[in-house]
Amino acid sequence: MVTSIANQNIEPLLHKLLQEGGATPSEELITNLRVYLGELYSWNRRINLTGLKTMEEMAIKHVGDTLTLIRFLPGGVRHVLDIGTGPGVPGFILKLFRPDLEIVLIDTIRKKVSFLSTIIAIIGLTGIWAEHCRVGSKDIPRHLPPEGFDVIVSQAVGPLDELARMALPLLSPNGLVIAMKGPKADKELERKMGYLQRHGWKTGIIRTQTPVSGFRRNLVMLRRY
Repeated sequence: MVTSIANQNIEPLLHKLLQEGGATPSEELITNLRVYLGELYSWNRRINLTGLKTMEEMAIKHVGDTLTLIRFLPGGVRHVLDIGTGPGVPGFILKLFRPDLEIVLIDTIRKKVSFLSTIIAIIGLTGIWAEHCRVGSKDIPRHLPPEGFDVIVSQAVGPLDELARMALPLLSPNGLVIAMKGPKADKELERKMGYLQRHGWKTGIIRTQTPVSGFRRNLVMLRRY
């Protein structure tokens, strides 16, 4: 488990990420993030879960990306779906910051779902589920709320029109889709604007950057008319 990386002191970096990201560190949060990163590092040495090779890279990228999302979540959110979660970004890490949320993590790659199910059990989280699911086919998440998800977020799924198609049948009537994009989000949104407007989507962009690394992150917001 985490004993294999016990000599890697990641806590100062985590404190710096949280401080720059506007989050309040607690002992429980720092411990859970350290356990998550340790397990991810350990698993990643055996099976490919992420292209990042060190715990520092994983912390800066994965925790940093999630911090750009947290402060822009609307109030009153309870149910969140993370499509194409990969190693749990942003959904699993979001749960560590917001234990009040009920979060479903879905991915098409079984080894990533296995990793997430394992780390959920190790930390002892409740109200979070990892599912092997291919949204957009006949699959739907097993833990679909009766009214749909309040927020559907994705970092890994490709074009905006594809994400909108997948999200539509799973979204609550007043729900929000958040696509976490890089610096070229404006150009993509311009290309896809016609499709999105024809299918009843309002769009907006929040421009921000990740803590520590300063990577430009654009959050593309989609709501139904």
